[in-house]
Amino acid sequence: MELPAPLLIFYVRNDALGDGLLRIPALRAARTAFPQSQIVYGSMRKSSLTGVLRRHAAPLVDDFRTIVPLSTILAEFARPGRPMTVVDFRTGVPGHIVTKLRLAARGVSYEPNFAGHLLSSHWGARWTLRPEHNAWRYHRLVERLAGRHLPFDHRLEVSQAARTLAGKIRGADQRPLVLLGGNSRGSNKIMSDGQVAAIAANFIEAGYQVLYLVTPGGGPTPQSLAARESRLATIGPALGLDVEAFGDLLLALGEMAAAYVGMEGGLGHLFATVMTPTVIINHGANIERWRPLSNRVEVVTAPRRGRSANISDTPVEAILEATHRLLATSRRDHPRPAAH
Repeated sequence: MELPAPLLIFYVRNDALGDGLLRIPALRAARTAFPQSQIVYGSMRKSSLTGVLRRHAAPLVDDFRTIVPLSTILAEFARPGRPMTVVDFRTGVPGHIVTKLRLAARGVSYEPNFAGHLLSSHWGARWTLRPEHNAWRYHRLVERLAGRHLPFDHRLEVSQAARTLAGKIRGADQRPLVLLGGNSRGSNKIMSDGQVAAIAANFIEAGYQVLYLVTPGGGPTPQSLAARESRLATIGPALGLDVEAFGDLLLALGEMAAAYVGMEGGLGHLFATVMTPTVIINHGANIERWRPLSNRVEVVTAPRRGRSANISDTPVEAILEATHRLLATSRRDHPRPAAH
């Protein structure tokens, strides 16, 4: 009797946009290293890989199970004689130890995230130091499991339909494009109306086309920005796009843009997948773990750090200085598309 395909489960707590983007290179590596395995992606809570990023994640994963306990996923996919492995992207060594013991009792192999990775030591496992960046940590776990180096690729494909829509939004405007983003679900990661309007005015007067991206969460609205800077165009829910189509549009705009300026978070990681030069306003996060994966990144740090830090306290002058410095290089990690 033919044995069922090996089962490889990736399990996470939840995926905001940035989390999901940083996990995609590991999923690509797993698809390369284990082509015969059934790959299941599970989460305790919601995942952007089943939302805005679904088109990009679907070819890499056979089944998604979001908001489902790990034990339930194992029970659903277990078959007699089937080899099963769990790659745990969650953090916390105490939790890793408990999970390791439970899985060992069921004969399931376990590859936990750093620093619990020593729990997975086995014959043939590759010894590795912990990478500083989260995306490389996830990728390194798959390399340990495979026992060899694997390609690392964080890029996303841009659809032609999205490029066409982005071209329509830009119209006949031939000025270089600057994208701004200041909305967030975290109250201390929101840019103020005054910051956005002042930055927009500076770049419009310097000869740039400027678009503000209205994304979920609190922050500036089209109405509040129009009252301060009437020359600033905004795009967002008024376009009537679903979440996946809007994400694709952002990628297409990022592909065209000379720069993106916004707070540390998911949009910076999204634009890094098309190598948009980026200015990140950081309110105290460990930027070495969360730095966007484009080579052209400037970081501006808020005056305070930690819970009391607010992106809105960052001086506009510091943001403008970093952005003009970035734009002065006039270089991207890859060329813009020939036509839109």
